[in-house]
Amino acid sequence: MSQHPVRPLFRRLPKALAPTDRPTRLPHVELDATAVRFLGDAVDPEVFPASAADLWHTCDGSRPLDSWAPADRERIARWHAAGLVVAVPAPRTAPARALTFLSPHPDDAQLALGSTVFRFGGRVVDVFSDETWTRRPYYQERPALASRMLIEEERVSCRVLGAGLTLLGHLDGESRPAWREGFLLGSGSTVDVRRAEPELFERIVLDLARELADASLVLVPLAVGGHVDHVITREAVSELVARGAVAAGRVVFYEDMPYSLFGDARADAGRLAAPWDGAALTPVLIPGSDLSAEAKREALWPYRLQVMEPITNRIVRYGRGLGTAEPAAGGFAERVWAPAESVAAVRELAACAP
Repeated sequence: MSQHPVRPLFRRLPKALAPTDRPTRLPHVELDATAVRFLGDAVDPEVFPASAADLWHTCDGSRPLDSWAPADRERIARWHAAGLVVAVPAPRTAPARALTFLSPHPDDAQLALGSTVFRFGGRVVDVFSDETWTRRPYYQERPALASRMLIEEERVSCRVLGAGLTLLGHLDGESRPAWREGFLLGSGSTVDVRRAEPELFERIVLDLARELADASLVLVPLAVGGHVDHVITREAVSELVARGAVAAGRVVFYEDMPYSLFGDARADAGRLAAPWDGAALTPVLIPGSDLSAEAKREALWPYRLQVMEPITNRIVRYGRGLGTAEPAAGGFAERVWAPAESVAAVRELAACAP
């Protein structure tokens, strides 16, 4: 393995570890007999000496911070401030609600609805979970490692939020021949994704029919920005509704992030009126709290290969903007768009304080 410079590690807005938090190591750390590397770069030995490897392996999310000796707690806190571990909250009693979050890729559900996932729990279903795209040159040179890291990032994030995880394993759009010329279709695109990849589309419809066979409320990407995989996920659910396999009253659309920071979710919601019996989708704010906002930020930190911290901060600020614009939202919120059949269910969800 080639040598890389030692780079300073820090999080701009770290959440302080609470005594009951369960430190959970990130998967990007590589250990050998002489060095420690994070994201391919050497870690300062003062932050992470090689002798601390045994302590590192105990940070598996199974025990609270206050179960370690004081010196070990201090080192783990330094790792957290450096971004090498995240804080998994103590187990909570979740409301008796069954929610299914359809995520086109690892990170999409958390980027959009991390606060809601934290508040209510449930299950994240990743559709196109076979991907290798990353901003990091170290992982660009190692696609198999990148693929494994992206899945491990997702597992850690779900632990932070207290959610289950299902991986469907479909190949992401960037790597499929149909989208070699570009997988970002743009808002309002008329590209027929069903005809472009009919066999893949049908496999996804059947996979989702199986995963959505219960009576849970299903949160589906609105496909703001027009990423082909987001569009396919949305259209597959629409097909299940048309076939009578999923009731329209179970479907709610969420604003894709970070695309909604730069796009127009209201316009995209308006374009869905025709397929949903011509009725406009209703925007509903799902309130959060300071606790759920911090949990969302913590759950987004593991996505080191694709999500940069400034984007995370902008997403959290966006949620605070939604929450302060509506006093009843309590200072933080995430917005969803409900067809007429599901408005009552999602409003009931929004009104339910865990």
